[in-house]
Amino acid sequence: MKRKLHILFGIFILLGFNHLKGQTPSITLCKGSSINYSQTDSSSSLPSVSWFWTFQGGDIAASTQRYPKVTYPAIGLFKTTCTSTFADSSKNVKTIYVLIVDGTFTNIPIRDTTICSNTISLTLDAGNNLPLNHFVWSSPDAPVTSKDTFNQLAINQAGTYSVKITNICGTSTKTIVVKKGTMPSVNLGGDLFVCRNISLILDAGFIAGYTYSWTPTLETTSQITASLAGNYTVKVTSADGCSKTDDINLIDSCPPVVWLPNAFTPNDADPNNIYKPYKEGFKSLRMFIYNRWGQKMFETTDLDGGWDGFYMGDPAVEGVYICLLELVGNDSYRKILKTNFHLIR
Repeated sequence: MKRKLHILFGIFILLGFNHLKGQTPSITLCKGSSINYSQTDSSSSLPSVSWFWTFQGGDIAASTQRYPKVTYPAIGLFKTTCTSTFADSSKNVKTIYVLIVDGTFTNIPIRDTTICSNTISLTLDAGNNLPLNHFVWSSPDAPVTSKDTFNQLAINQAGTYSVKITNICGTSTKTIVVKKGTMPSVNLGGDLFVCRNISLILDAGFIAGYTYSWTPTLETTSQITASLAGNYTVKVTSADGCSKTDDINLIDSCPPVVWLPNAFTPNDADPNNIYKPYKEGFKSLRMFIYNRWGQKMFETTDLDGGWDGFYMGDPAVEGVYICLLELVGNDSYRKILKTNFHLIR
């Protein structure tokens, strides 16, 4: 961009701009723009015979030309001075300030958006909130007034929205679509009482294009087979990305059952090579194994754990041992068992 500056008897005339006092800029340009300065004598003045210009921030620092051209490669507020010498050796010095700005636009952050609710209340933010930028919003689907000239626009309905940002350096535009997404509908039904070895089909309802995520099974189909009591949750997501969840409790209503064997043979061959309880309907246990003298040989809280017949890395001797078992059922029922059993080698 080129701008021309005239000097008339030392008074600056800036393409229609009046002279401004102090350090207020008389002209604002974009980084990399140029000014064609000009000194012109009035018909009532003596002719000027020489000129000395100084330029802050310009690609040249000084000039003795009557019509110098200066390019400004960096941003800032810069002073320009011209000293005119007339035919009678008198001089006149005048100064103006030039503001150079970086009018580069950053990426406009608004983007296509899907609203997953019955009402829309959204603020679109175009960023680039700088004093020299001017914003104009428009939409073919929603009322946008001439007052909508800020970098943010509050909307309450779906539609297409555009923003145009302008400054002295250029223009940037972006258009996005705000739509109301489809909310899934899912209902697994009421909680159910079940008994061990259950096999129930849980159905979230299949719809093409929808996705399904079950907890805790991590399955991704619309139907699953539940084989254990507990809480099951499904998250259903529509093609628009809107999600809804539902859950169901399968409550174990069977009484817990436990049985302890009276012997085992730890010979690394099934069956009966691990001593452990056979149980159903329990959620936690603590098992202790003692020898006949009361010395603890083994302990575990693993619900599926058992004793392999070793103590401190060596095979335990053949004989009678004592098992103490503490159990908590799925219904929080607590049970303690104690029994003698034989280790046979």
